[in-house]
Amino acid sequence: MRVFYAVKFADYVKQALTDSLEEIRKHTLRGSFTARDNFHITLVFVGECEVSELDSLRKAAAETVKKLDLSKILPIKGTIDGLGTFARPGEELLWAGVKTNPENILGNINKTLLGELSNCGINVKEEHNKFSPHVTIARKVEFWRISSKDINQIKFPPINFNINAITLMESIQDVTVVKDSGGERRYTKIIYKPLYESKF
Repeated sequence: MRVFYAVKFADYVKQALTDSLEEIRKHTLRGSFTARDNFHITLVFVGECEVSELDSLRKAAAETVKKLDLSKILPIKGTIDGLGTFARPGEELLWAGVKTNPENILGNINKTLLGELSNCGINVKEEHNKFSPHVTIARKVEFWRISSKDINQIKFPPINFNINAITLMESIQDVTVVKDSGGERRYTKIIYKPLYESKF
């Protein structure tokens, strides 16, 4: 199974992000846009793991909450605002930025989680965890009339939310095979399934 830790969003945040896509799409020729139910902030990407490791993964989240004493700094406020891009081999990824109060609390959670995972004997690839809090908006984006350097021209209302849990998620590939006169086609849908939530 393929897993990661995330900050989940309430429905109103997912809907606000979905609504913002209407404006963003006006400036793109194409892109693989994130499905409404898949919006989240990745805290740590673990990757492939065995079912037998789930207890250790749960423990790492619980110990992170305990070590940072997160319940004593509630409410933790977040704001989604502004756009940017990551250049990756063969694609450009479009993201929305995230700011928090207290500042850098997500960075502290990321660092502590990585330490607790190591304590549990679970080592994750560093190249997958160069942490910069963001929400993935679309992959394989091609812009229309503007370049990625002018991304700040695209505006959407800031979205405020609360952060009160670390959620362990499973990434599942749901494959549908369609057969017709043209042959066989495969459609893949990514589903993120919550496995465990460690609340503050």
